[in-house]
Amino acid sequence: MKETEYSRELLLEIGTEEIPAGYIMPALAALREALSRSLAEHNLEFGEISTGATPRRLAIGVTGLDRRQPDRVEEALGPPKKAAFDADGNPTKAALGFAATKGVAVEDLKVVETPKGEYLQARSELPGRETADILNDLLPGLITGLPFPKSMHWGSGKIHFARPIRWLLAVYDGRPLSFRLEELQAGDLTRGHRFLAPESFPATSFADYRHRLRQAEVLVDPDQRHRAMADEIKRAATEAGGSILSDPQLEETVTHLVEAPFAICGSFAERFLQLPREVLITAMREHQKYFAVVDEAGTLLPRFVAVNNTRVKDPRIGAEGHQRVLRARLEDAFFFFNEDQQQTLEQLAGKLDGIIFQHQLGSMAEKTARLEQLAGRLADHFHPETAASVRRAATLCKADLLTHMVDELPSLQGVIGRDYARRQDESPEVAEALYSHYLPLRAGDRLPEDTVGTLLGIADRLDTLAGCFGIGLKTTGAADPFGLRRQAVGLIHLLLGRGLKLELAPWIDTALSLYHCQLTEAPDAARDRLLEFIRGRFANDLTGRGLPAEAVEAVISVDFAELNDCKARIEALVEASAQPDFTLLAGAFKRVNNIIKDNRDQRIDPELLLEPAEKELAAVLTRVTAATDPLLQSGDYRRALKHILGMKEPVDQFFDQVMVMAEDDRLRRNRLALLTAIARLFRRVGDFSKMYSLQK
Repeated sequence: MKETEYSRELLLEIGTEEIPAGYIMPALAALREALSRSLAEHNLEFGEISTGATPRRLAIGVTGLDRRQPDRVEEALGPPKKAAFDADGNPTKAALGFAATKGVAVEDLKVVETPKGEYLQARSELPGRETADILNDLLPGLITGLPFPKSMHWGSGKIHFARPIRWLLAVYDGRPLSFRLEELQAGDLTRGHRFLAPESFPATSFADYRHRLRQAEVLVDPDQRHRAMADEIKRAATEAGGSILSDPQLEETVTHLVEAPFAICGSFAERFLQLPREVLITAMREHQKYFAVVDEAGTLLPRFVAVNNTRVKDPRIGAEGHQRVLRARLEDAFFFFNEDQQQTLEQLAGKLDGIIFQHQLGSMAEKTARLEQLAGRLADHFHPETAASVRRAATLCKADLLTHMVDELPSLQGVIGRDYARRQDESPEVAEALYSHYLPLRAGDRLPEDTVGTLLGIADRLDTLAGCFGIGLKTTGAADPFGLRRQAVGLIHLLLGRGLKLELAPWIDTALSLYHCQLTEAPDAARDRLLEFIRGRFANDLTGRGLPAEAVEAVISVDFAELNDCKARIEALVEASAQPDFTLLAGAFKRVNNIIKDNRDQRIDPELLLEPAEKELAAVLTRVTAATDPLLQSGDYRRALKHILGMKEPVDQFFDQVMVMAEDDRLRRNRLALLTAIARLFRRVGDFSKMYSLQK
């Protein structure tokens, strides 16, 4: 076949009603993964994969796709020879049935030797299928199998998708494919912009498709559309005498709300600038997807930039429409703000018994009372100079839940508390903590920079985790209705990020004790289960940062008392594992563990050290223990491990020259005690034997 610009290229477009912005890129990634996997499973070679998407379409192009599968030979084992032929050498029903199943004559079956004996083998030559036929079979299931957070069905059909599918463009090698999705027939037509160029037109290659869509007012490449949108909002803000307040998340969202971006600048009354800055920004971004505009100093201007999906003939009229909508939002916010000023945060905190924290664990008023005690004790222990501020912040930290503003804009919880606290002349430390104790909001988010907020945040998470585990709540699979994983990860990041050396078990016990009679689980059992839960999140977090799983397990399987200490031991162990001697030492420690098993006796009788190798090992153990004790106590695990690595040679000599399991009971016990003492020293850093597989 003569090669053309679209030869051996697949172009697929799923045309839909407007897909929610957050669904688009995950669906596009899933489409790419599913198609590349399916083509590979069908032994089809292919070249480059390109993708594109707008709210009305998901598209993918594959170049260099083989026109047909390669022919292949399939060899299959059948029954054993002794069951395939009778005493006269005639084929049995087993042989005849096997031949029929494989579509070959019985005389074409071969006898082959296998580790289990002689068996029949069928050899079939299978011609490859045409790629177009394969695509017609696999694409319908691939399309309907795309995952979405929520799907819908429409009309009388049974297909589920994010939004109704309105057309299918499916072309391979320049020809339309022939599959159907219920009443929808695949073809070679796509559609332009819904309002600016709604006509259908053909496309046969991804390059042609992208070019013709651009002519039809559609930027199908998300990166290209994002750049165009960024240029548009910058232009509109500049014309208004300001610049766009950086908001990458909003930019990403707006990119997937339009097929082509057309920015327009609007304004609002200056009196609304009396509102808290975050209220203005949130009202614009969350409800309307508008960008805030600031001056050179970063101060909000009474301007905003909206991104339309159509070109507006008269920008003034277009801006007025956006201004009317925003004005209503801001009027509501202004009313709520003024209403909120009628009561102080302290007065609101006194009404928290009307908000349920968790139906078995009581109200937010009860949670606040526990936080005052738990956060106060943390402050007394770690930073006594902050104790008064911590207790005051704990008293007020949930009060903004009762404000009209947080009721209207829940994402501003904490932000409103901080703003109102400042207006009510609370100390800067207390005001900041009302916001910062919620940080980090998610994995990778910034941590609080203030000590008061850090201590209150730790107390808040400990209280929630202890209470939920104290009544037997569990996370199962994806189900985590109380966000316990997020709470645990937040606690971990606070402790590691701020270097706070907090012993987990006793502080969990303290948190549990503050619930008094509300818990249904035994405190010890709840504490142990919570520790195991945090241990799992801690291990996942560290391995996610690139630390070897074996090193993490080597440390936390031995001691999981304090997270910063665990992390220091893990990092030292990883560094030491790069040394040539570590491999052999880890192997020797594994051997030590296997020999001593459950032995706990570490009392070494010098009089029973008979062999030179065991005398030398005992002497080295004494010297290394003396050298490492102060290092281990101070947390200098890197230097301690350098001394421990020096034990490799005497350990090797001991195993080469000394019979540990001697017939004499006293010698055997003494040698086991020596090895147990060595194991105890090593375990002060970690279980080296778990690193052995990493080194092999």
